[in-house]
Amino acid sequence: MRIESITNVGLYRENNEDRYLVNVLDEERALLVIADGMGGHAAGEIAAELAVSCFEDYRPTGSDICAQLRARMQKAQQAVVERARIDASCRGMGTTLTAVMLSEKTAFWAHVGDTRIYLYQEGTLLRVTEDHTMAGRLLKKGEITAEEARVHPYAHVLTQCIGCERYVPDSGVFYPGEGDVVLLSSDGLHDLIPDSRIAAILSTEANLAEKLAQMVSACLQAGGRDNITALIACL
Repeated sequence: MRIESITNVGLYRENNEDRYLVNVLDEERALLVIADGMGGHAAGEIAAELAVSCFEDYRPTGSDICAQLRARMQKAQQAVVERARIDASCRGMGTTLTAVMLSEKTAFWAHVGDTRIYLYQEGTLLRVTEDHTMAGRLLKKGEITAEEARVHPYAHVLTQCIGCERYVPDSGVFYPGEGDVVLLSSDGLHDLIPDSRIAAILSTEANLAEKLAQMVSACLQAGGRDNITALIACL
C-alpha cells in the first residue's frame, strides 16, 4: 500500500483549518482521517484538531470496525462540544470528519459533513460519501445534478457536523482491489475542480505525490478560495 498526502492554505485564507491523519499500522492496514473546521478566529482549526486527535490511538479490534469509527466520532463530538462550552472564543465551532480504515482490501468508513471519500477503480471515479449540505440534500432528491450541486449557492451550508447539536454519521464498507485508489478530500479540492478533472489526473502515469500536486495546482488555478487537503492510498 502506498499513501501520500497534501495540504495547502489556498489563495485567500490566512489560516489552514483542514487537519488530517495518516496512521500506517502495518503493510496491509492504514487509517486515513480528514477534517475541515469552521468557526471564528482559530476555532475551526481547534475543532478539526480535536476531532482528528480522537483517532490517533485508534486500533481496530473485532469485526464491527464501522461501529468503532462512529464511536470515535462521538468522542470527537464530546471533545468539540466541551471545548466550546468552556471557551467562549470557540463557541459555535464545528468540523467535518471523515475516516477510512483500510484493512486487507476492505475499506471501513464513517463520515459527517462535506469532506469526501472517492474510489478510483478501473478508470472510473466513484464517490463513496454524500455531502451533508443543503445542496447535497437537493442532489439526493434528484432536484439538481452533481455539477449543479458543486456550484450551488448552498453548497457550503452544512446540515450536520461534529459540534452541531445533532448529527448522524454515515458509515459503510467498500472493497478496493489491487491497483485501486482511495482518495479523501476537503471541499477546497472537490468544490473547485469537477470529478472529471480529478479522474483525469488519477488516470495519468504520474506518481501519487505528483497527482496530488497536480490537483492542488488545478484548484489554485481555479481560484484557490479555500484550504485544500487530500489523502491518497493505492492498494
